[in-house]
Formats: sequence, C-alpha cells, structure tokens
Amino acid sequence: MKTQETTMKAFVLQPQDGRTGRPLDVLGVPTLVKIAGSDVEGRAAVFHLTVPGRGGPPLHRHHREEEWFYVLDGEITIQIDGERTVAGPGTMAFAARGTVHAFQNFQKTAARMLVGVAPAGLDNFFMEVANANHGLATPDFARTEQIMNSYEIDLVGPPLS
Repeated sequence: MKTQETTMKAFVLQPQDGRTGRPLDVLGVPTLVKIAGSDVEGRAAVFHLTVPGRGGPPLHRHHREEEWFYVLDGEITIQIDGERTVAGPGTMAFAARGTVHAFQNFQKTAARMLVGVAPAGLDNFFMEVANANHGLATPDFARTEQIMNSYEIDLVGPPLS
C-alpha cells in the first residue's frame, strides 16, 4: 500500500501553548488554537477554551462548519436546536451545520472545554473577532456580527440565560 504524500507537519503543544502565539480573547473567553486549519490542509480546527462564569457565545448558526464540544472540567450548559443539556466532565455534544446552538457557563468558576470544527475556518474567525475587540472595554457587537456574517455565521439571539 502506498502512503499518500502530505504537506502537514507533526507538532506537540504544551497545555499553555497555542498556534497563534498567545491566547485569543474571543468575547471574554480565553481561547487557545490547538490545531489551526493551516496545520491540517483546512480540514479541521481544534480549540481549548477556558469559559469564565457567565461566559459563552450568543445563539448562532454555522452554514459551513460542523462543531463539537467536549467538557474537560466544570459545567457547561449546551443548547442545540432548542434542547438544553447540562454537560459535566467527559460530556460530548455535536452541532451539525445549520443548527442553532450556544453554550454558557452558569457557574461562578471557570470551566474548560475542547471545541472542534470541520472544515477549518473558525480559527480565522476567532482571530478576527479577538483583533477587532482587542483593548475595548466592551465588545463591538456590530463589528463582531459583520465578521460573523463574513464567515457565514448567523447571529440568532443573545447568550443563554
């Protein structure tokens, strides 16, 4: 059997390391890009999130990516197409493209989770959102929604409450 050639390079990251050189502040959620699309020929991206108490994105829908969530520690409430699940360590959830979803940490302490997408692209989205809001006291939601739209992500509602 012949091995298919690839341009991908192997690498190892320590827990505090990411592919962007620094953690990204994505609307108040420190995010490490563990696998960027550029690492794997655009096939996927993987992120490590430290979700602070009351942290989480607004309700939204992806038109390009499938997204999955794996809770490492803490407790995250995940909503997919109107169905909520309280997810503790070891819980995995999957949001197919086109589904309306969000997650929220309703606890006082931070929770950690892995998030993956296929294909990649959300890594670039996270970098743009972090850069657009860098240094602002509160995020520029109008600009953030413009960025969302450019990545075929619809803002559907506020964060979970």
